[in-house]
Amino acid sequence: MADNIRVMGNEASAVKIPEGPPPPAVFSNVARVIPTPNELVIDFALNLNAYGQLIEEETKVVSRVVTTYDGAKRLLLNVAKAVQAWEQRYGQIELDFAKRGTPEPKTAG
Repeated sequence: MADNIRVMGNEASAVKIPEGPPPPAVFSNVARVIPTPNELVIDFALNLNAYGQLIEEETKVVSRVVTTYDGAKRLLLNVAKAVQAWEQRYGQIELDFAKRGTPEPKTAG
C-alpha cells in the first residue's frame, strides 16, 4: 500500500510514495547547509562526541540531500510545524548545550 504525505505549499496536495522497500534510515545529530545558486545541499552527520563540543574528526556525514529552494522552504515549514507541536506537548527544546542536562555516568554499587 502506498503512503500519502501531505505537502505544504501554495496548493496542498498529496504525494504518492511508490511501494517498495524503504531506503535505509540513518541517525543524525548534526546538519550542515551548503547554499549554491540553484540548490541547497544538506549534509546530515553523526557527531560521535554526543555529550560535548562538536569535534570535526569525530563527525561523519551519513546522508546528503540536494534540494531546490522551494523544496527546502516546504521542508522548513513542515519541520517547523512538527517541532512546534512537539514543544507544545513536551516543552521547550533547549539548544544551548551548556543549559541542557547531561546524563550522569552510572556508578557501580
